[in-house]
Amino acid sequence: MSAAVLTAHQPSGYPGLHWPGAPPVLSLKPVVPRPRPRPEAVPRPSPSPTEATPTQVAMPTNPAAVGPSAAQAGVDTRRSHPQSSGNVRLTRPSTSCTLGLVHITEEAQVLELDAHMHQQQQQQEEQQEPQQKLPASRDPGRADTLCFSSDTLLKVWSQMVIVVPCKDEELSVIRAVLSHIPSACLVILVSNCPRENGDARYKQQVAMVEDLGGDGRRQILAIHQKDRAAAAAFRAAGMPELICPSDGAIRSGKGEGMLLGTALAAAFCAERRYIGFVDADNLFAPSVHEYCKAFAAGFAMSPAPEHEDTMVRLRWSSKPKLLRNGQYDYVSEGRCSRIVNSWLNRLLVTVPNHQWNGGTWGSGNAAATNNTNTNTTASPDSFVTTGNAGEHAMTMNLALKLRMAAGYAIEPFHFIDLLERGHLLAAPVAPSEAAPKPMIKPPRRKSIGPISPPPTHTTAGNNNTLPPVPNTPPPLTKPIRIFQVRTITPHYHRPSGDDHIRRMWAASLGSIFHGLRRYDSDADDECLGCRLDYPHSPLREDMHAFAARNGGTEDKTKELPRPRVYRALEEVDTERFWEVLGPSLGVGSLRGVGFAGGRF
Repeated sequence: MSAAVLTAHQPSGYPGLHWPGAPPVLSLKPVVPRPRPRPEAVPRPSPSPTEATPTQVAMPTNPAAVGPSAAQAGVDTRRSHPQSSGNVRLTRPSTSCTLGLVHITEEAQVLELDAHMHQQQQQQEEQQEPQQKLPASRDPGRADTLCFSSDTLLKVWSQMVIVVPCKDEELSVIRAVLSHIPSACLVILVSNCPRENGDARYKQQVAMVEDLGGDGRRQILAIHQKDRAAAAAFRAAGMPELICPSDGAIRSGKGEGMLLGTALAAAFCAERRYIGFVDADNLFAPSVHEYCKAFAAGFAMSPAPEHEDTMVRLRWSSKPKLLRNGQYDYVSEGRCSRIVNSWLNRLLVTVPNHQWNGGTWGSGNAAATNNTNTNTTASPDSFVTTGNAGEHAMTMNLALKLRMAAGYAIEPFHFIDLLERGHLLAAPVAPSEAAPKPMIKPPRRKSIGPISPPPTHTTAGNNNTLPPVPNTPPPLTKPIRIFQVRTITPHYHRPSGDDHIRRMWAASLGSIFHGLRRYDSDADDECLGCRLDYPHSPLREDMHAFAARNGGTEDKTKELPRPRVYRALEEVDTERFWEVLGPSLGVGSLRGVGFAGGRF
């Protein structure tokens, strides 16, 4: 950064402005305003002695009463608004990609955060019963957009948990993020801040949470990721692979923190039907409120047969970068997202039996005639735009079904897990044949062991030997719809160095490279005959070559990093998890605001 940017100009008093000549505006002819036509004078009786003098008459509060106006002519210039504000308007997705049970929609865009709703649509929503499906509210006034009322958003928020994983962010930044989450949402703060000086930093976070949600203003749970009681609860519930053998605590990593937050939501907040995730390093906290609106709108768009298996993934409008000249460059896609999204889009067209629905492009488009939108901007090369979506939400049932990857691989691994279990392993079923809704708290099941083998299983003396392929996960039985939504506000966060970005995209590509390794073989009875288009996929070969050229492979193995993959929480006894962790509320690091009666 140049010295000119860092050095402020000397203050100037501006004693006077000396023009070299007469300003151009002075040489223009003065504009003489046209006289306004005055209405005919209305005779007024003389004021009585008791009336106030003109200087004592108070100005009317209604501007329409000041002087002659349209109101005197019987015209009402005021616009009628609905009683409730905060309606959100989005573009209506018209294109989707179907891969077995998985339906991925094209990117919808947030257009307005406080939109005017058509009166007919508002009346239709008022007639909806609370128990009915949230309406996919098509605005009669604009066929290409959807508008959702604040009441519809509130129905979702009152059943939503927002998990905020944090590490070393400033306390003021974390507080700002939490304060912009709708108060109807229950918040779970999972902190992995350094534990030193008697946990002074975490104690400050707890004090902030208590101040923010005190007197029943909010419901907030806070827990440290290294909490011993939480580790014991996971071990007792049947997930010992989450525990680090060296210190006996939960492993460090963003994915592990999100897994802890999901387990807390399932065990302590069983009545909540939705769960969302928001990053804590947001330097423009008002955008968090838009994220929550987009979450709720995405769930409201979900069709009835698939409403319980829905995921909403957000793409930021831009990521402003401060340039050396002091200007901002509003980059539409981050360095890591640009890489991961491109490989995910290549993967979509490689997977067999994929189908494009709607739009004007694609192959296997049997449904295009039913829903054609020539204005769509989606294409196979840029269809997936949310590969690394840190801000995403899903129904609680789907969160319990998904396997989760460790660290930065957690977001792109969602696509891999759903693709494998919803398409490559699952036989398509009609919505009417979908399995019944599973319980929020499934019965305790016998542990089947970790999905990913520990690193010690690698053959000694051969760093290039990969661990054994994990056991085949169970296929999904219900359709899953993934909504992609682009926000209207930019996202500001701390700049990351090149090494950090490299680790992020390497972990993300590693989840794709190793997650689909089993489908590279010519014959695999467990795969039900579903493989990529080639016996030895050029996709994986090209991915490895790209990573090797750009420093994304590990030094020892010369391979992309293999992320640790944890079993789905539906295999964990959440009742046992609550029994072990619940008594530590208020004693260990687990703290709660608005907590009563044992559970939220």
